[in-house]
Amino acid sequence: MTGQEHDLKTKSPSLQALLRSLSKLRFENISGRKVDLVKDHPNPDYFVYGSHQTVIQIASKDLRITFKSHFTVASTETLLKSKLVKGVLKPLYDLFMEYSNLVAGGVSQQLHASEIVSGISLPMATSGFDELIASDAVRSTSFFDYWMICGEGFSFTCTAIVDILEGAKLDGLNFKEEEEAEDGGLEFL
Repeated sequence: MTGQEHDLKTKSPSLQALLRSLSKLRFENISGRKVDLVKDHPNPDYFVYGSHQTVIQIASKDLRITFKSHFTVASTETLLKSKLVKGVLKPLYDLFMEYSNLVAGGVSQQLHASEIVSGISLPMATSGFDELIASDAVRSTSFFDYWMICGEGFSFTCTAIVDILEGAKLDGLNFKEEEEAEDGGLEFL
C-alpha cells in the first residue's frame, strides 16, 4: 500500500481530477459508450488489475506520469461492435492503445496550457502479468491513483504513477473540465 503521503489526491488534487476526467471523457469519445461511474478502486494495493494492460508516459523536465489501463477480455469484450471470436485481443488492444493516446494527449495539452512543456511516448499493450516483473519501489517523489471506469456491460481499471520532481510547477495547473461539443467532438471551456 502506498499510504496517504503518496496519494496523488493529497499531493495534487487538480492533476488527479484532470486524469480522472480525461479518462472518462476520452473513453466515451472513442468507444461511443456512456461511462456511468468513475470510482476509487476498492483495492488500490492489488498488483495485477487485469490480465491485459496498456501503458503510456507523459513527461516533462520535472514531471513524469505513467498512465495505465488494465482490463480483462471478459469485462470489456462488449465494447467490440462486431462479433469476433472469443479471446481475440488485437481489437481490444487497439482500442485501449488509442484510448491511452487520447488521455495522454489531453493531459499534455492541459499541461502546456499551464506552461508545463511535456511530451508523450507511444502506447504499449502487454499482458497485465508483466506488472509482476516491474519494480514496486516507492520513491519519495512518486504519487499514485487507482480508479475504475464502469458502464453498461464493461469495467476496467486505470492507474497513474506520477513522479513529481523538485521545481515542478503543478501549483499553477489550471485544469478546465472538457465537455463534448454538439458535433460529438471535444470542446475546451
